[in-house]
Amino acid sequence: MKTIIHIKGPLNVGKDIILKFYPDLRLLLREIREMGWSYSFSEVYGKASVIIDLDKVNFTLEYHPPEIEELEEKGTYEIRAEVGYEPPAVLRVEAIDKFEIYISSKNAWRCVRINPLEKTITYIKDVLWNGIRLDGKSPRKLSEAREVYQIVKFFLQKGYRMKNEYVLEKYKELVELFEKTYTFTLTLELTVHNEELVPGWNDLIRELGEFFYKKGLLMSIKENNKHKHFLFRKPLP
Repeated sequence: MKTIIHIKGPLNVGKDIILKFYPDLRLLLREIREMGWSYSFSEVYGKASVIIDLDKVNFTLEYHPPEIEELEEKGTYEIRAEVGYEPPAVLRVEAIDKFEIYISSKNAWRCVRINPLEKTITYIKDVLWNGIRLDGKSPRKLSEAREVYQIVKFFLQKGYRMKNEYVLEKYKELVELFEKTYTFTLTLELTVHNEELVPGWNDLIRELGEFFYKKGLLMSIKENNKHKHFLFRKPLP
């Protein structure tokens, strides 16, 4: 028996489908190609209607317990459908809610990822420790690593921002490699005066990083292992 079901979640669709919902994206994609780079879509989420032959579908029921830190919460159930070797027929894609784009240069494969809807850079590959080449090897010349830096600068000039402190740290490493920088140390002594307003450690670092970034500064934390997080054990987790 064939029936129509509605899917909401990850979708594997082509560029033409995404551009139907976001036609203004064509300009950015053309600029990427003009720079000599290539791109590929990832993390595509949306809504679609497909035709399923229920007589040929194998369903499995899975239970997902709550996270360790949320033991008092209830778990969730998930139904999975194995439809066989042939993909289901897609009637229509109803919406594309979000997606990201990987950028590759001549020598650096999928080295930068962006979210054009949020105008954020969500990933920068480590050019010194992780292989950036298509063959999985590290750059043979510094000029190959510079390609990653050039891609990041391209999007920063378009008003993109770093998604989090981890991406910001990778960008800082690129700046130290390819720009003449002036670095100075600023020591902060913080005292808790209102526990209700104090964020967690990770949120605090992220907010400080965003504050300094808006001022044209890149921040990194130098931790003393002997006194690591000493001031932030209480009330910060």
